Amino acid sequence: MKKVIKTFLKVVTFIFIVNFLFSFSFAQNQSSKLNIIFELISRENSYETYISKYIDKPRPKSVIIIPGVKYSSFSKDLNLKVLTDLTSDKHPVIFTGENGYIEWTFNIKEEGLYNIAVKYFPVKGKNSSIERELIIDGKRPFNEARILRFERIWKDGGPAFKDNRGNELRPIQVENPIWVEKILEDPDGLYADPFLFYFSPGKHTIRFVSVKEPMVIDYIKIFNEERKPKYEEVSPKNEYKKLSGIFIKVQGENATLKSEPTLYPISDRSNPLNEPYDPRRKVLNIIGGYNWRSAGQWIEWRFNVPEDGLYKIGIKYRQNANPGIPSERTLYIDGKIPFEEVKNIKFKYNTQWQFSYLGNDKDPYLFYLKKGEHTLRLKVTYESIADIIRNVLQCSIDLSQLYTKIVMITSPNPDPYRDYMLEQNIPDLIDTLLKNAKILRENAEKIRKIGGEKASEAATLETVAIQLEGMAREPETIAQRLQRYRDNLSSLSAWVLTIREQPLDIDYIVIASQDAQVPRINPNIFERVIDATKKFFISFIEDYNLIGTIYEKDKAINVWVQMGRDQAETLKMLIDTEFTPKTGIGVNINIITTEAALLFSVASKENPPDVALNVPRGLAVDYGIRGALVDVSKLPGFEEVKKRFAKYALVPYGFGGKVYGLPMTQDFPIMFYRADILGRLNIEIPDTWDELYKTIAKLQSYNLQFAAGTGGTSFDIFNMLLLQRGGKYYTEDGKRCVLNNEEGVDAFREWTNLYVLYGIPLYYDFFNRFRTGEMPLGIGPYTMYNQFKVAAPEISGLWGIAPVPGRRKSDGSIDRSVAGGGNAVLIFAQSKKIPEAWEFVKWWLSSDVQARFGRELEAVLGAGARYNTANVEAMSYLPWPSSDYKVLSEQWKYLKEIPNVPGSYYTYRHLDNAFREVVMLGEIPREAIEKYTKEINKEIDRKREEFGLELAKE
Repeated sequence: MKKVIKTFLKVVTFIFIVNFLFSFSFAQNQSSKLNIIFELISRENSYETYISKYIDKPRPKSVIIIPGVKYSSFSKDLNLKVLTDLTSDKHPVIFTGENGYIEWTFNIKEEGLYNIAVKYFPVKGKNSSIERELIIDGKRPFNEARILRFERIWKDGGPAFKDNRGNELRPIQVENPIWVEKILEDPDGLYADPFLFYFSPGKHTIRFVSVKEPMVIDYIKIFNEERKPKYEEVSPKNEYKKLSGIFIKVQGENATLKSEPTLYPISDRSNPLNEPYDPRRKVLNIIGGYNWRSAGQWIEWRFNVPEDGLYKIGIKYRQNANPGIPSERTLYIDGKIPFEEVKNIKFKYNTQWQFSYLGNDKDPYLFYLKKGEHTLRLKVTYESIADIIRNVLQCSIDLSQLYTKIVMITSPNPDPYRDYMLEQNIPDLIDTLLKNAKILRENAEKIRKIGGEKASEAATLETVAIQLEGMAREPETIAQRLQRYRDNLSSLSAWVLTIREQPLDIDYIVIASQDAQVPRINPNIFERVIDATKKFFISFIEDYNLIGTIYEKDKAINVWVQMGRDQAETLKMLIDTEFTPKTGIGVNINIITTEAALLFSVASKENPPDVALNVPRGLAVDYGIRGALVDVSKLPGFEEVKKRFAKYALVPYGFGGKVYGLPMTQDFPIMFYRADILGRLNIEIPDTWDELYKTIAKLQSYNLQFAAGTGGTSFDIFNMLLLQRGGKYYTEDGKRCVLNNEEGVDAFREWTNLYVLYGIPLYYDFFNRFRTGEMPLGIGPYTMYNQFKVAAPEISGLWGIAPVPGRRKSDGSIDRSVAGGGNAVLIFAQSKKIPEAWEFVKWWLSSDVQARFGRELEAVLGAGARYNTANVEAMSYLPWPSSDYKVLSEQWKYLKEIPNVPGSYYTYRHLDNAFREVVMLGEIPREAIEKYTKEINKEIDRKREEFGLELAKE
C-alpha cells in the first residue's frame, strides 16, 4: 500500500512540474514578446518631463520676429499663397492650407527657455478651430505639441429672433475674423502657463504641419512673456478719486465676442429675479451653462465707465454642476490679466444663484479704469486641478497599457484558478500597480483639499487605488479581478472627462464704485410660489412639442421630425431665417419620439404630416407600396436632387420603378485601429481579407481580438463579403431572395467562419474594448469616430481610421464595397400641399443647407454631434481633419446599398437565424442559408400577394 501511495505521489508531482514548466515557458515566451514589442506611453515624452530638464535655464529678454513670408521650405500640398489685402499697411502675409507643412529657419544668440507666439488670421474654412502640429529641429519636442489649437472668433449675428408666440430664439453665430497674437499653450488646459521651449545658441527650424483648417500667418515671435504682478504690487493707492453711486450692469447674454459658436445666449426660468424674465415665454437671459465648460473657451463683454477711477467687479453666477470642484475662470481686462490673483477665480458650488465681488477673503479687488470703453473677458482654466488631471490621465494611460499586457498573457477571460505568474512575466507589474496607486491616493487628497472632505470626486480615485494595492499584494489573484479592473479603468476615464467639465452660468456682470452693495439675486418664498403657480397654469396652454413660429394649418406645411429638441430648434431657426423668407412657405415643426406616432397619424388620417424627417429608411417602401407616400421621382427637379447623393444612395427608397423617399443621413462602416498597439506588434493595417485573416491570427497570438462590428450579429460584415463578390440579396424585380446562390453561400460561409474558425466573440462592447486595447482593430460605423474623439481622451492621438478590407480583383484593384445605413425624408400622399412640401425637401437636402445645419448642430452640441449628412458635397464642408476626411470620402465611393422589397423585414431576421444555427449549433452553412432563403421567399410571396403584385414564376 505504501508503494502505491509513493508511486501516486511521484506521478502527481511529475504532472505538477510539467504543468508548471509549460505555464512558465508560455508566459516567458509571451513576456519576451511584450518586452521587445510593447512600449508604454509614459511621462518621458510629456511636456512636464521636457520642461523639468531645462527648468534652470535662463529666460532671455531678447525677442525674435520671423515674418511668415520668410519661410525656408514648404510642401506642395500646402496651397501656399502670399496675401497683401489682410493688413492695414498692405504688408505681405502667408496663407497656409489644411494639408502639408511650412517651415522657418532662425538663429538663437542666447541659450534659454522661450515662449513662441503666432500672429494669425482665421480665414474662412469649415467653422472649426484651426489645428497645427509643431515640429522643432525635425522632431516634436513633446507629446502635447502634436495638436496646437488656434481658435476662431465668433459673435452674435444680430439680435435674438422672436417667433410669433413671443419666444426668443438664439441668434445666429457668425465669425468675426480678426488678427490674433496667440502664445502657444496646451489646448486641453492641463498646464496653467504657456509652453516654454528650450533653444541652444545657433540655427534652428520651426515647422507647422497642417492638421485642420487653413490660416494666415503674419509672423512668429520667439520671446519671454512678462511675469504677472501680485495684487499687492499693483493695488491702487489713495491718490485716485473715490467714486460713488456708480452701478453698471452688463447682461451676460449681451456678449460681444466668444471663442466658440457654442457660447450663445440661453434661457433660464428657474429664478424670477433673472434679468430679463418671463414665466411663459422663452427669453434669452443668461449665457454659458454646460457649453462653457472646456479649457480655453472664453466670453468677452464690452462696457463703458463714466469716470476715471477705481471700480469693483461683481458677477451674478450659478455653478450647480460640480459639488466638490469649483469652476475656474481667468479674468482679462482690455486683453490683459491685471494681476496674478485673477488668473484663477473660483466659482463654488451652490444650487442657487450667487453674487460676489471679485476679491480676497477680506476686501474686493479694485480695478483702475479710465473713462470710456473697456473689455472684460472670462476664460475657462483648470489651474487648481491641472496637475491632478494630468496625473490621473497618465495613470489611466499607464493602467490601460498594463491591462493590455496582462490580457496578452491571460486573455480577457482568464481561468480564475490558474496562476499566470504575472509578476514574473511582467517585470514592472508590481511597481506599476503600487506607483499608480500612490499617485491616485495623493491626488485624491489634493481633491479633498480643494473641495473639502465631502468631495465625491476623490472616491473614484481611492476605489481604484485600493484595488491596485490589493492586486500588488496578491498578484496571483489578478486573473480573478480582471473584469473589475477593466471596469475601474472605464470609471477612471469617465472621471477624467467629468472633472474637466467646468460649466458656469452668468446672468450679469457689475462694474461698480466702492460704495455699491450686493444686489438681491434670489426670490423670497412668496415670489417663488407666485412664479410656480403661473407656470402650472401656463403648462395647460403651451404645446411644448411645437417649435418656433406657428402658422395656421391651412397656411403652412406640417413637418414631423424624429430629433432631439436642440436639433429641431436648429432646423426651425434655419427655416424661419432662410426658407420661409425666400419662398413665403410657412413650416410648422412637430417633434415625434418614435415612428409609432407617424403610423397612427397616417392610418387614422388625423392631422397627418406633409413631410417627415429623420425617420427610419425602411418606412419608405413599407408606406410607399401602401399608397401613403409620394413618388418623388415624378416631381420636377428630381434628377438634380438625385445628384446630391452617392451613386446607390436611393436604392433602399425605391421599388417597382418608384422612389418613395430620399436619404437625409447616411452611415457606412470603416476600420478603426489602435496605432500604438499595432505599431508595437509590427502589424500593418490590412488591405484585403486575406491580409486581415493573417492579422487576426497574429493578434490572437497575443490574446487580442478583431472586432467584426460593434457587437452582436454584424450584417455590415456579411454585406461587405457579399457585395465585394458581386452578390446581391434579391433578383432585379425584387420577387426572389437569392442569398442561396454561389456568391451568397460563399459570403455566408466566410462570415460565419470568422466566428467558428477564428473565434471572433459575438457579444462585446467595441467602444470600451477598443479603449482598453483588447480589440485594437475593428470595423464599425464611421459615426463612432465622434464617440472616440469626445469620450476617450486617454487614447487621443493613438488611434486612426482606414478603409475596410476588400477583395483583390483580376486587374489588381481592391473592391471595398460596403452597404450603408441612415434615415429618410418622406412626403405623404395625403398632403394637400405637395408642391410646397417638395420645395421644402429640395431646400432642406441642398448642399449649403445640409452643411449649415451640420455646422450649427456642432455649434450647439459640440463635436460629438457631428452630422452624418447623406449629401456628398455637404460632407466636405463639415470640420473633419483633412486626413480623416480623405479616408471617409474614399470609403464612401464604394457604397452600395441593399434594396427593400415587400417582406424584406424577414430577410435580416432569418439571416440572423441562419447565422446562429451555424455559429451556435454547428449547422452546415450551405444548408442553413438554403433553408432560410426559402422561408424569406415564402414571406415575399405572401406580401406580394397581399399588395396584388405579380408573384415569381417557379
